[in-house]
Amino acid sequence: MIVTLTANPSIDVTLDVPGFTIDEVNRASDKRKDPAGKGINVARALTKNGVQSVAVFPADSVNGAWLNRTLAAIDVNTVTSPIAQEIRQNITIVDDQGHTTKINEAGPVMSGHEHALLVAEIESVLESKPDWLVMGGSLPRGLDGSFYVDLATRARAYGVRVAVDTSGSALRTVAHAGVADLLKPNHEELEELAGHALPTVEDVTDFARSLLRDSHAAILVSLGEHGALLVTTEHTVWANHEPVEADSTVGAGDSSLAGYLSADLAVKSNISDIRDALTVKVSTAVAWGAAAVQLPGTTVPGPNDITLNKVTAQTSPTPQARIEEL
Repeated sequence: MIVTLTANPSIDVTLDVPGFTIDEVNRASDKRKDPAGKGINVARALTKNGVQSVAVFPADSVNGAWLNRTLAAIDVNTVTSPIAQEIRQNITIVDDQGHTTKINEAGPVMSGHEHALLVAEIESVLESKPDWLVMGGSLPRGLDGSFYVDLATRARAYGVRVAVDTSGSALRTVAHAGVADLLKPNHEELEELAGHALPTVEDVTDFARSLLRDSHAAILVSLGEHGALLVTTEHTVWANHEPVEADSTVGAGDSSLAGYLSADLAVKSNISDIRDALTVKVSTAVAWGAAAVQLPGTTVPGPNDITLNKVTAQTSPTPQARIEEL
């Protein structure tokens, strides 16, 4: 089982706006409303593909209640803790050229009492010893990156592996604490963490390895249209999907992470060669991500959307290869 935590969940409102123009009155031709936040998106994708998961998040009585009802309707198991302020709503504008503009609310301020209630709920779920705790996305006001470090430490005490997909100061705190079994930054986030450009495979690999605490940890670096690199202390594997026509890139990284985790559970029992296992994991991540970008809004892919056979993978890619040439 995989447990996901979304400390700052959202309701994503996607508007299709042909000819979107700044400083003009724009009219939407279509609207979608989806439950969102990285951990919730991961749980949605896992559930849709038959992988047992539980989504943990704080919930108010209005937007949080809507999230619970909507997730229940698609069979996503949830565990929530109460908060007073409303969960945020994020707006995504997609024009007819495929450009995506996002407007994200900051989210609620979490009090010390609400923080304690959320930790208690997570602790209770960890007692069942799931395979993974996935912590994703931004943090609500009132929390900082030490929150993820604390929960990762608690999870590891139960023997639960930890995956983190966040950015900015929270990513920096977690990365330097060395508490994650898997980090999933994109290329830009990794460069921000490094403080300088990482133009080649070797640059990405060397910096990623500087963050790995042991041979069991890994970093999955999303490269957008150039695929993904999976880096461990001893191996680097690159994978990419055949070109696709993108509808919406929102949430694609979350589907990629879900694909990686689903493959991790699958290969644990039937693939003994480490390079083969890593190849399956990164290839599955890329396939799920490519499927997600072809779907509207934050729709997650199902089994019929995922085309693993259209993914090319390479172990030990050329170190001097530039990322944009992959």
